[in-house]
Amino acid sequence: MTLLERLDNPQKKLPPTIHVAGTNGKGSTIAFLRAFFESVGYKVHSFTSPHFFNARETVNLAGNEIDEDIYCALLQEVIDANAGAPLTVFEAMTAAAFLAFSRSKGHVLLLETGMGGLGDTTNVIEAPIACAITPISLDHKEFLGESVAEIACHKAGILKKDVPVVIAKQEDEAYHAIRERAKQLNVLMYRERREWFIKKAGERVIFEGWQGIDRAWPRPALIGSHQVQNAGVALACLELVKDRFNFPDEALNNAMRSVHWPGRLERVVLPTFDPKWEIWLDGAHNEAAGKALRRQLKKWDDRPLYLVLGMLKRKDSKPFIREIADVVDHVYTVPIPNQPCKKPERLALNVMDIGATATVCEDLPLALELIKRERKKTGRIVICGSLSLVANFYELQSRT
Repeated sequence: MTLLERLDNPQKKLPPTIHVAGTNGKGSTIAFLRAFFESVGYKVHSFTSPHFFNARETVNLAGNEIDEDIYCALLQEVIDANAGAPLTVFEAMTAAAFLAFSRSKGHVLLLETGMGGLGDTTNVIEAPIACAITPISLDHKEFLGESVAEIACHKAGILKKDVPVVIAKQEDEAYHAIRERAKQLNVLMYRERREWFIKKAGERVIFEGWQGIDRAWPRPALIGSHQVQNAGVALACLELVKDRFNFPDEALNNAMRSVHWPGRLERVVLPTFDPKWEIWLDGAHNEAAGKALRRQLKKWDDRPLYLVLGMLKRKDSKPFIREIADVVDHVYTVPIPNQPCKKPERLALNVMDIGATATVCEDLPLALELIKRERKKTGRIVICGSLSLVANFYELQSRT
């Protein structure tokens, strides 16, 4: 008997579910979907990862982070039912989340995979109402494979027989892998730039679905051209499920203007800095995310731009650094507390290898202090390279 069977199969008692996989943009796509559903008044459950401070952040019940006592009790229930068998942390978190979702009323569940798809713990669900695959690129190669095609095979593992899937624009080898899986399962594919399109038009975005109707929406509150694509994936998902739900235009307009997702080109305020400074947080850490970040950084050419960079040890730092280091004025490299991370000295050498300049710092506060002390002209600071570094920033601010 499996763990979920001993828990009375909570994965079979979930609200209608939209399952989302991909390399970049999964969390942002779910943030758009959550904003859309909640703008109408639907009770939305969601499971997302990673978390910043504690595992409870991954489980959202009808718009609220799960209560600590309830979550601890659910985890204990999972551990007791497991009876000492091998169990990973993420497996325990997923099982606890499924218990929570099965016992709390919700109109829809937005379910994000971990790093994979086919073997992901979330993939025990049998019949989602829709699936979505965001852009796939090289990441977690030690687990998913050395090529985009191999990784795409894992991500496409969430596809279920006869369940339609929305697909963001992909590299050819990723698309071919997804298509093969879709053919095997009789899955209808709704592909960006084939069945649906989204583009910027001034202060609006234009979405055209497979029924050939153009609709204009406000530009999303999330910053960056890649967020327009993520909004498009979410809007295409709404097209797939609109026979089950009602989405008035005004509610969706409000959702586009107000959607929020922490640590993704998020602007923050530091009281110790002149308010003319702009300080931004971004958890981008792989080559594809670096390309997206680069597009935004290149637009910020009206004032000096400084990068504070920290990365986890398991990440391939060179491709990311190549994308962004040459479009900023200077890079400050830092460690990430309590995490296995790249040495700041090594990151600085990677930066200097491409002809950019870097300063090694012992921690994030020192990097910010050096910028404030040494840079006389106000500019922009982007703290990036890992969501763990973003979490370090949040933690430091909570102490002040």
